[in-house]
Amino acid sequence: MTRAFVLLAIFAGACASGAPAPISYGGSGAGQGAYGPAAIRSRAPIERRETARPQAQPESARQDMRPQPLQETPNWAAGEGRPLSDFALRPEEAQPYDPANLPAMHRVRGNETLYDIATTYQVPLRALIDQNNLEPPYALSEGRELRLPPPRFHSVVRGETFDEIARRYNIDPRSLALLNRMQPPYSVRQGERIVLPAMARAEPTPPPTPRPQPAEPLAPGSGQFAWPLNGDVIARFGAQPNGARIDGIEIAGREGAQINAAADGEVVYAGDDLPAYGTLVLIRHADNFVTAYGYARRALVREGQRVRAGERIAELGPNAAGPPRLLFQVRQGSAAVDPAPLLGARERGR
Repeated sequence: MTRAFVLLAIFAGACASGAPAPISYGGSGAGQGAYGPAAIRSRAPIERRETARPQAQPESARQDMRPQPLQETPNWAAGEGRPLSDFALRPEEAQPYDPANLPAMHRVRGNETLYDIATTYQVPLRALIDQNNLEPPYALSEGRELRLPPPRFHSVVRGETFDEIARRYNIDPRSLALLNRMQPPYSVRQGERIVLPAMARAEPTPPPTPRPQPAEPLAPGSGQFAWPLNGDVIARFGAQPNGARIDGIEIAGREGAQINAAADGEVVYAGDDLPAYGTLVLIRHADNFVTAYGYARRALVREGQRVRAGERIAELGPNAAGPPRLLFQVRQGSAAVDPAPLLGARERGR
């Protein structure tokens, strides 16, 4: 049996994984339009052209024609979170009103646009539209009264920092500080209220990673194979609650614990060519059986070596997703076999 045939026959399947969807602020179209960070980043650079040398000018005129230093457009998307411009604001705009004490209503004046009103009160366009149930093209008549979205606040808890608050709502700390008229170093005190953009929402706290619970103890089987690791079985052979499938069992242990050969046999593979299994050891036994030992950190045997049942063959490796565990599989020919009925009683003290 060749090295490639063994690997393909035993580990032909692979599991697909997905990534969580990005956080959305209610489909506000954040970051789009002429005032969003996408537009700021996409502005074309100034094109310089060579022109004919001008005729001599008076000294006063030459003074006025001195080149001025170029002012770069601020990139408000360079912070750790979303800039306020993602909420239809420009952080560099003047703030004539205290965002914590906005009036409840605004009466439209002259040719005032919705954008003018949003900029004046530093409220998101989308929030202003939703608050008044406006429909495209959002034309406003003089004298119309618009309801302003009420301010939202975050109350500082004990030990919380300003940067932590900004991260919680996924807002650039500099922009959030400007909205609250704060100066560096942006210190906050317990009980203080921080003004938030009307459409900002706190990122949900991810649930803690559940620790795997031991399955019901396995009844002693035929004893054809010995236990490769002394630990609780945390996943059984077959379909799993999350929809995955395990062609073996998973046994919990501590990193560095010794993994033992389940029966006499010959090592046909020892390596890490399959990253999903860490360091993997395969042993061929009588009656066309092969045992597999996955998630090890180091193999202690080499290919072609003969081993005895109970002999140390590898060390258990770490697990980034939880406690260390050993993946133990048994195959006869190309078919996966449930190891449980083939394992004997566990030895005490191992």
